[in-house]
Amino acid sequence: MEYQEYLKQIKNKISKLTITQRVAVAILLLLIVVAGIYAMNPRKKLIEMRNSQRRSDVVNILNAVYEYSVANNGSLPESITAAPTMICRDNAMSCEGLVDLSNILKDEKRILSKVPVDPKVKEANISGYKISRLPNGRITITAPFAENNAVIGLTK
Repeated sequence: MEYQEYLKQIKNKISKLTITQRVAVAILLLLIVVAGIYAMNPRKKLIEMRNSQRRSDVVNILNAVYEYSVANNGSLPESITAAPTMICRDNAMSCEGLVDLSNILKDEKRILSKVPVDPKVKEANISGYKISRLPNGRITITAPFAENNAVIGLTK
């Protein structure tokens, strides 16, 4: 019963407010709602989700390349060079000047069934991820289109 009495008291207080006071309360409530939406920042959440997907893709690509290397006595595709180069998409019209990982994907036992594509990349031939081979034989994968100044990359 306390709750219903509390509601009655609130209704009585509201009915005693003037129109100016009611408008002020409505504006205050509206400001609280806007501040709440701003605090949640849905745009920032979307950016974080896309960057999270990029991190996952970088790990998956690197693991697939590493697995290929292990299965082929340490050899890597010749198209992977010391210069960071964009990876070609699956079924791209042209992989000229790009790193083609299709031979890594051919085996059904591989980690990747297709080359991941960066969430913001619209171009038909590139995946949005770069790959390079370091002088010590290690492989680096990066996501150059990461948002919010995030640096996403991994070396193995």
